[in-house]
Amino acid sequence: MSSSSQPVPSSKTKLDQKLKSYNSLQPTDKTKEFLRDFFKVLSPDGKNNLAEDVSECADDETMRQLVQSIRTGLLIPIKARGGKTPTEITPSPRPGVDDSIENLKSLNIEPINRSPQSKLRDHCLERDGNKCVATGHYNYNSQHPRNALTTHLEAAHIIPFALGSFEATSGEAVDRHAKIWVNLTRYFPILRRMSFTSENLNQERNVMMMDPQLHTEFGQLRVVFEATRLPHQYRIKTFADTATVAIRDLPRNRLVRFKVHMGRWELPDPRLLEIHACIGNFLHMSGQAEIIDKVLKKFEDCGGLAPSGSTNVADLLAASSLSLLPSNFNETSDSQKSTEKHRPLEKQEPLQTRPTGTENRPWE
Repeated sequence: MSSSSQPVPSSKTKLDQKLKSYNSLQPTDKTKEFLRDFFKVLSPDGKNNLAEDVSECADDETMRQLVQSIRTGLLIPIKARGGKTPTEITPSPRPGVDDSIENLKSLNIEPINRSPQSKLRDHCLERDGNKCVATGHYNYNSQHPRNALTTHLEAAHIIPFALGSFEATSGEAVDRHAKIWVNLTRYFPILRRMSFTSENLNQERNVMMMDPQLHTEFGQLRVVFEATRLPHQYRIKTFADTATVAIRDLPRNRLVRFKVHMGRWELPDPRLLEIHACIGNFLHMSGQAEIIDKVLKKFEDCGGLAPSGSTNVADLLAASSLSLLPSNFNETSDSQKSTEKHRPLEKQEPLQTRPTGTENRPWE
């Protein structure tokens, strides 16, 4: 058989072949597990890109650098509360990434601000019927039935507002913004096909009304919405670290269906909700949710600086005793205990009934 007729290996085969040759430095080195878990949650085109990036890693150290670039340039920024996050992003080792960053910077994307959010909130309240999309609680200051449960609803961004807020006059901030979005579009290429950039974050399709406590859990990716076979119907998924008070009034079967109650505003985009769900699922199956929470808490406790007085994520990881990459950071016995414990199980009430056709079908 000629070389031109050889079957093209699947993205999973390419990934597995490369990871098979990886030599873990210590039992606490979870580089292979990180990449396998991340691969699992991605769409087919995202899987292809990750498999290609892993295959092109020249050596084990480069593969560890790739993991760090995903952690610091995608996961930590997306999970940071209020955009407070270490500024350092590990450069991705993949070929061509610098060109991608420069190309994005050349678009001169403008930062977003909160000035239009009052109108955006009004639009989403109207669309969502003055109710939380998940609990059905009404907004306190809006028209609602007598004796209805009310709260002060908040506008929850699916892709975080903080990913579009940066100082346009700071070269460092512009560079950081570009690196994050290059990572996002690399592993979630649907964003490119949607022509969705950070300038689109303050759009109705990226926002939905929520109870304040549920908004917090959703923003921390401890609550995600997984698509079912029915248009705009989702199964709400929670995890072991989800605050129970925030989810006590969710539907018992955890199913919700979005609809336009008034106006002509777009519903929350299923593709954006799928990206949010994929990242949330990865954070919890891989144990990265706990690690990143520790890093960000240490960052906040140190007044926005690592223990060394820098914004170096490596220092923060070392101080958190939760580094998964021992080649870069000091290992402790606490690290091994933390990373080798059982992964958190999903916390969910048993379904009373499961309607036909509600299985998850990601990335259709």
